[in-house]
Amino acid sequence: MGSFAIIDIKDGKIIKMEVPAGGSYDLQGQLNKYVEPPAPLLLSNKRWEFQDANWFPDFPASSEKILWFYQHARGQTADGVIAINATVLERLLSIVGPITDNKRAITLTSTNALSTIQQIVEEGPEKAKNKPKQIIADLANQFLQYLENIRPQSAMPILVSLQEALNRKEIQAYFIDDKTEEEVKTLGWGGQILPTSPTQDFLLVANANIRGQKSDAQIKQTISHQAVVETDGTITDTVLIRREHVGKDGEKLYGQTNVDYIRVYVPEGSKLISASGFTWPNEASFKAPEKYFQKDEKLKQIEKEVGIDTNSGTRITQEFNKTAFGNWIITEPGEISQVQFTYRLPFKLVAVKNNSPADAWKKIFITADDKIINYQLIAQKQSGVESSFDSQIIFNGPWEPVWQEGKNMKRAANGALIESMELDKDTVWSLIVKNKN
Repeated sequence: MGSFAIIDIKDGKIIKMEVPAGGSYDLQGQLNKYVEPPAPLLLSNKRWEFQDANWFPDFPASSEKILWFYQHARGQTADGVIAINATVLERLLSIVGPITDNKRAITLTSTNALSTIQQIVEEGPEKAKNKPKQIIADLANQFLQYLENIRPQSAMPILVSLQEALNRKEIQAYFIDDKTEEEVKTLGWGGQILPTSPTQDFLLVANANIRGQKSDAQIKQTISHQAVVETDGTITDTVLIRREHVGKDGEKLYGQTNVDYIRVYVPEGSKLISASGFTWPNEASFKAPEKYFQKDEKLKQIEKEVGIDTNSGTRITQEFNKTAFGNWIITEPGEISQVQFTYRLPFKLVAVKNNSPADAWKKIFITADDKIINYQLIAQKQSGVESSFDSQIIFNGPWEPVWQEGKNMKRAANGALIESMELDKDTVWSLIVKNKN
C-alpha cells in the first residue's frame, strides 16, 4: 500500500479527510507491536508493518490486519477499509478532464497522471521533507471539491465508471458492521476468496511483488489451465503461468528485476503431484526477525502449514477453505519466466441420471435416462493484476459434451476449450457431458 487517507463521514457526507504526506510509511515510528511478517516478506523487512498489511488475497482478512496495524499505531479504531487502485484515478480523469496543480505547475490527464505523480513522489522536493505523498493529499481535496459541485448530467458517467471499477476489483470495501459487510459481499464488492461447493474446480493465482519496485507494471502474465477427467472421475489439473517482463533493463522503478512470490489457490484437499520452473532469491537477502518479535496470531489462524514439496521447495498451506501452493518467480527485464503446477483434485466426478428439471431446449440434448457429468470451474481475479486466461477441459472415456456456459467457452470432441481472454473479473464456466454408450 502506497498511500492512505482517514475519512470521517456523517450522514453520507465527508466532514474530514486526512491524507498523511508520508504515505503508509508514516505509521512506522508509531507502531507499538513487534510481530514477525509472513515468511516471504522477510526478503524486504524483518518486522511486519502497516504498509505490508494487505498480504492476504482475501480482502476481508487483509482489511482486518490493516485495521489492527492502524489501531496499534494510532491508538484509534476505524469502521472499515476501502481500497482504491491507481487505475481509478485514470478513470476519473478520463471523465472529468485534466486537472491542473498550480502549486507544482503541472496538468494531469488520464494518460500522464500516474507517471507524473510517480516521478514527483520519487524525485520531487517534498521527498526530502519526508512528505513524498503530499501531491496525493492536494489532489484528493481537488477531487472532493469537484464532486461536491458536480452537475447532475455529469454524475452518471462517473457512477457507471465506478460500477465497472467495483466489478473489476479496482475498488474493494470491508466494514466491521456485519450487516453492512454482508451487503457489500452480496453486491460482489467485498473481495473475499469465493466459497465453492465440494465438487467445483477453483483457481486463484495471487502474485506478491516483493522488492521488485514498480516492475509489476511491465509484466504480462498468462494463466493456462487444464483439467483432465479420467474414466473413474478422477481429475488432474495443470496450471502453467507465464510472466514476460517487457520493461527496459536499468529503467528506474519499472526496469528492475521482478521478484514475485506466487500462490496458487485450488480446491481444499488437492494433492500436489509436481511443480517446476521456480527461481529463489539469494538466501542471504532474507532478514532475520529479532528474538523478541512475536508470532502474529491472525497469520497463524489463516495459514495452516501442510508441508513442503521436497522436489520444488513449494510451500503447501490450507487457507480460506482452499489449498495453496506457494513459490518464487524471478523475472529479469526482457526475459520470460514460466512455472507449472500439477495437482489432483480432492473429489471425483460421478455420472448420475438426469433427474433435475431442464429448460425445454436442453431436453433436445439431454433426456431423463441419460447419464451425465457436470464440471464447473471458477477462476477468481486478483485485484490489481491483469492476466490473460485460457483452459482445456478433457474427458477421457465414453463422454460427449452436450452443453456449455461461460465466456469464450467452446465445445470440443472430448470436452471444451476456453479461448484466451482477459481475466477481468471472477468468472464461472460449466460443461455437461453425457455417456455416449
